[in-house]
Amino acid sequence: MAAANLLSRALLPALNPNPSSHSNRVSPSAVSLRRRHGLTASVRASLSTAAPSPPPRPAAAAADGRAPKRCFRRGADGHLYCEGVRVEDAMGAAERTPFYLYSKPQVVRNFTAYRDALEGLRSIVGYAVKANNNLRVLQLLRELGCGAVLVSGNELRLALRAGFDPTRCIFNGNGKTLEDLVLAAESGVFVNIDSEFDLENIVTAARVAGKKVPVLLRINPDVDPQVHPYVATGNKTSKFGIRNEKLQWFLDSIKSYSNDITLVGVHCHLGSTITKSQPYIVELAPPLPALLCELFE
Repeated sequence: MAAANLLSRALLPALNPNPSSHSNRVSPSAVSLRRRHGLTASVRASLSTAAPSPPPRPAAAAADGRAPKRCFRRGADGHLYCEGVRVEDAMGAAERTPFYLYSKPQVVRNFTAYRDALEGLRSIVGYAVKANNNLRVLQLLRELGCGAVLVSGNELRLALRAGFDPTRCIFNGNGKTLEDLVLAAESGVFVNIDSEFDLENIVTAARVAGKKVPVLLRINPDVDPQVHPYVATGNKTSKFGIRNEKLQWFLDSIKSYSNDITLVGVHCHLGSTITKSQPYIVELAPPLPALLCELFE
């Protein structure tokens, strides 16, 4: 089992952030996590005593014009450092390998950039749990005010264990099982409708749980995100989302299940690794107002 390390600046004064001296090593603090079937995983946290730098504003550069601070750097001694801690020392303090090292200040900086970019808007920054399901990382993001984006029942269970507010979580995916949807209904998270059978399962789950489920329609706007075809999810040939010609059927169906589900929004995901704004500004944004009026008239 891999050891996951969340690099902070408070818990491990033994790791010397001074590059000139590395003679003293002390074992880091360990947190034991009880898992199913009696198995226990030890998550070790390697931390630095250096005072953390405040998270930068989104587009802000450093005072000398250089790029904003990053967590990893090569020291004058040739060693790799993370937030002032020599990576070799952190590796030596770990009980097992593979070894994963995360920077807490960098996570905070990244979250702050998203939060500040959305300042003034009614919004929730949602972290995709599938990207990294380390419990300590999830707890940190929850403490920062982040929501959770989920694609499985186990991710939902993990998000609840990490303390996320269910009303700030959304359950996505076109392969949601009935069991997972019942848990989602009981927990009160938002659920995306991705297909006809997905809608049927959500309604069934709502009735089993005895709860009215807040749902969103995942629309497929047939927009080319200009990325590799394998990660393009918003064009007409994609298996994800509901095409425009099917929207009316879904709207009528949702109205017929008004005792079980309530439509609260729409969801759209064009794809991954998108580096251009054109797919959003030129192709997606213009038809959205009319679509929203149609959905919520």
